[in-house]
Amino acid sequence: MTVVDTPNYVGYTLDQMKNIFYYDPETGKFTSKVSGKEIVDKTFTYRNPKTGKVVCFNLSRVAVMLMTDDYLNADDKVRCLDGDRYNLAYSNLSVVDHKGIYPKRNTDKNYYLETDEDYIFYGTLSRLFVVRRGPEQAVYRTYSKQKAVEVRDRWLESGKTLHEWDDTMPVMFRN
Repeated sequence: MTVVDTPNYVGYTLDQMKNIFYYDPETGKFTSKVSGKEIVDKTFTYRNPKTGKVVCFNLSRVAVMLMTDDYLNADDKVRCLDGDRYNLAYSNLSVVDHKGIYPKRNTDKNYYLETDEDYIFYGTLSRLFVVRRGPEQAVYRTYSKQKAVEVRDRWLESGKTLHEWDDTMPVMFRN
């Protein structure tokens, strides 16, 4: 007889975590379904009422798993794009490799959509704003639309010769 391991995170399945947490992806706020109180930390210590076992949930990992409805690998890290580890809004979370540098590869294609600003495009998966001089030539990549507009304006004033990079970007985007 073979025993099949059920995927889990700290011993809890996705369905069990959905019964413990309510997560609002817009605000990044977690609420305990057990106590009804808002969770104001980046971790949550939970005691199972049936077994008495205590576990500690990393809420950024829980947020990604609840939104994607899939488990993260043990070596995956969740990075907060704005550097604020308490901002758990889903748009602020990015899954990266174990070194914390490169975004986790997706099988979905990243499409860049035009924005209402000339020369600025938005990545559907990467959530990056890209200032482009052509379909394949990026001038600047950033997570901030306002910063992209500022760089685009400087780029246009320079006669389209400026090329910069944002230090908050993953290393693979700094060229």
